[in-house]
Amino acid sequence: MKKPDLNPGLFTTYSFKDKMTKRFCFILLSVFLGSTSLLADSKTAVNLEAFLPTSSNHREWQLEGPVQKAEGSQLFMLINGGATLYLSLGFKKALTATLLDKQKKPINIDVFEMNSAAIAKQVNSEKVGTEAKKLSFGQDANLESYYLNFWQGPYQITISGYDSTPESIDSIINLAKIVDQKITRSLSPP
Repeated sequence: MKKPDLNPGLFTTYSFKDKMTKRFCFILLSVFLGSTSLLADSKTAVNLEAFLPTSSNHREWQLEGPVQKAEGSQLFMLINGGATLYLSLGFKKALTATLLDKQKKPINIDVFEMNSAAIAKQVNSEKVGTEAKKLSFGQDANLESYYLNFWQGPYQITISGYDSTPESIDSIINLAKIVDQKITRSLSPP
């Protein structure tokens, strides 16, 4: 019985130089592929601060204090009580800030980037109460007493004041519309 021909390439021995060349090519290819995926991630990464009004194009708003940010379990430090909901569903990062309106009343904003639009929608629906008044911007914008919730793309946004006076409610809605426009522009293809 004749033995089958074996592919001689499988059993070819390589010199030290050939092995080093292959290793170098493998390392070079790995570095290239890794750097291109990092570049792709950095191009798609969104700076949540871009959604806040700036004093240069929205003079009625002024940032009070530093913007606070969190990723992963750092969210517990940012919003102690509600972090579990976000983390259990698929949370990426968050931002919270206090802005002063034209009457110098503080308005808080929380922007949460979730893993998908479906998750942002789910979080938003969990936060909306039965007394909510539907508004006509963003996705599912709902105003209750002194706070407003809506979602847009993978973002869930909560904006709140410290009282439910007509001036505070107007400021909350005004800020929500600015943020909604900025998010909508960021989600639009170039």
